[in-house]
Amino acid sequence: MYDKKTLIVIIILLVIFVPLAFIGTYRHFTNNEDIIGDDNPNHEFIYNDKVYFYYNNELLGTYDCSNCSNVVTTIDDTEYHTNYYRNGTDEFNPILSRTMAVFREGDKINFYAIGTNMTVQYDAIKNYNVANSNNLLMVQRDNLWQIIRVDSSGAINVLDGSYDYVAIPNHMENNILNSDYLITKSGDNWQIFDVNNNTNIITTNREIVDFNDYYYITYDNGYQLFDYNNVEVFANIVKNDIRILDNYVFLIRDNLLLVYENDSTNIFSNVTIPTYQIIDFSLNDTSIDIMIDGNLYQSIALG
Repeated sequence: MYDKKTLIVIIILLVIFVPLAFIGTYRHFTNNEDIIGDDNPNHEFIYNDKVYFYYNNELLGTYDCSNCSNVVTTIDDTEYHTNYYRNGTDEFNPILSRTMAVFREGDKINFYAIGTNMTVQYDAIKNYNVANSNNLLMVQRDNLWQIIRVDSSGAINVLDGSYDYVAIPNHMENNILNSDYLITKSGDNWQIFDVNNNTNIITTNREIVDFNDYYYITYDNGYQLFDYNNVEVFANIVKNDIRILDNYVFLIRDNLLLVYENDSTNIFSNVTIPTYQIIDFSLNDTSIDIMIDGNLYQSIALG
């Protein structure tokens, strides 16, 4: 059951989001040039104390505002040991659809319904500055995070639940961050949340760092690897760090990287690596790329 504050937020969001399909259709068949004067020569998002809502170069509306600015996304993952994506460089697109825009006004972030002038405000927004497979945005208000999904038609959906922390793990596949499963924290409990089925697949009081279909990584005075029967795996191997990507497990011991396939205790590959600040792994159709401090260090061939 939801607490009173969460229910109020959900009701407000439904009031705003549900009518938007009709509004978007109506505005599509309305000649906006007859309604909205366009005095913004370069089609900037914010110009001359006004926010301009362009969608496919069509001006859908404006918003008078002397203290508005573009959204700057948040990274709060450094407070934990989460394996999160650190190399995002995409600028945040403030126009989510024909009917929804996002911008900062003062110290609040506005989700603004174009055409209705209705607004839902948040304190922070997170998306790792990279595309993810479910078009998710994580938004925070009063220190609680919610998850918003923008579907292919531009509709905005709010997923169930509010969390103390939420993260998309660093599962980069063909330059898209896989967001089918998330890491969430509620009180002392950590969960792996299944986005598409709206359910938790594991709950533990250990900090969850990463996971795949076979195992999940925790941190409790060091890194541990468990299967989904909560049996620790590779417990007798000395390791400084553990990473997971798709069907592969990476154990790091000083300057040695050991790569295992999920269904085998035999080493798939071993690589000597230099001292690093950040190590990441990216999977493509032919190889696993080892990224050290943002640069490609080596590729491990597949197949």
